[in-house]
Amino acid sequence: MTDSNRTFTDTVGVGTLRDRSDWLASVTGRLGYTWGPGLIYVKGGAAFRDNGLTGTGTFVGGVTNRDDTGYTVGGGLEYMFAPAWSAKIEYQYYNFGTTDVVAPAGVISYKDDLHTVKAGINYHFNWGGPVVAKY
Repeated sequence: MTDSNRTFTDTVGVGTLRDRSDWLASVTGRLGYTWGPGLIYVKGGAAFRDNGLTGTGTFVGGVTNRDDTGYTVGGGLEYMFAPAWSAKIEYQYYNFGTTDVVAPAGVISYKDDLHTVKAGINYHFNWGGPVVAKY
């Protein structure tokens, strides 16, 4: 993941809250429509991330609510450009709810979501067709 850091500093500069996610994972299913060599699809499922929330000074021990699991939805386009080879581009939205942090001035709440765009090239292994019984 590229820079996914969020930093909050209190008004007197004594405390800092840093929200950083080093990894992001999902388990999804996809449903789509094919036409010739193309596939357009939507996807959704469960999302997971590490809990990289740390505080210093006035923010130490202030986290009251933070979810490491959430949901993801998205969609994409995949195109088979050669036998066994395809290229894809995909957008995915991750939602982890709201994070609440107790600070000297009160509770800080912020929406905890991420947006990703992925591009890739896939190789499709042809390990045989369906199993057919022979009599």
